Amino acid sequence: MTSISARILKTAVRTMVKKKKKTPEKMVAHLRNAISLPGFVDLSPSGVKTREETIAGVEGYWIEVPKPDMQIMYIHGGGFVAGEPRMYFGFCGQLAKRLNANIYLPNYRKAPEFPYPAAPDDCIEVYKVLRDSVSAQPFILGGDSAGGNLALVTMLRAKDEGLKLPDCAMVLSPATDVTEVYSRQANNQSDDMFYYDSISQLTDVYLDGADPSDPYVSPSKGDFKGLPPLLITVSEAESLRDDSYKVKAKAEQEGIPVEMISRKNMPHVWPIMYPMIPEARQDMKRIVSFVESYT
Repeated sequence: MTSISARILKTAVRTMVKKKKKTPEKMVAHLRNAISLPGFVDLSPSGVKTREETIAGVEGYWIEVPKPDMQIMYIHGGGFVAGEPRMYFGFCGQLAKRLNANIYLPNYRKAPEFPYPAAPDDCIEVYKVLRDSVSAQPFILGGDSAGGNLALVTMLRAKDEGLKLPDCAMVLSPATDVTEVYSRQANNQSDDMFYYDSISQLTDVYLDGADPSDPYVSPSKGDFKGLPPLLITVSEAESLRDDSYKVKAKAEQEGIPVEMISRKNMPHVWPIMYPMIPEARQDMKRIVSFVESYT
């Protein structure tokens, strides 16, 4: 059963975010306003520190512990047009503390000012620097929503370029197929964040004419052979439900270990809403356990 706090949060998200806009420009402006930080409060837990650093020309933030055992690159969501790393200080701060890890969150370029391939280009360049800096310690890649897309694309590009891959990866409610996906229409009403038309608007803004079937755009269409173990989270009520299941099926076809956390009535990327809802606190333990099992 969905917790009371989760139901309240779902209602709040639906009220603030789920809107119909007549033009892509208005949709971008709305999303940037709806998920922006009105006043920044550092939600990172005790025992971790945050600092800014530019890596490979991309600004971002480190969340650091005194003596890390591993390194994580985490790519934030926001429909390819919005969002910022500071929104993830609470969630990634918990990951850093529980896994004793240093985490870098790149603030990649966003559409419409910087359409595809600016975001994946930024992410792969940051990945190269971070991956080269780690030798003996494990390296993990993660992301949610659009950031989940970029995490998968980064792994596909790294594989194609002969780079060392992560030890494992986590993608939360990832967008993995920007071509027609059944759940975007079937869950048009049950999704608490986006209408089908809204996703289409954001996709058009991001692609700016690029081929939607390109695996570097729709990573579920890519070659998964040789990719590392993968954790996926998905809400059965969200528009991107089928995106997660496509990745799961593709990974399983290649014999890649996959763990999926599925919940029936959660908002999009609910694990990052730690500690607001008990489901996020419960699934934080499962995410940490997954990473530990492969590091």
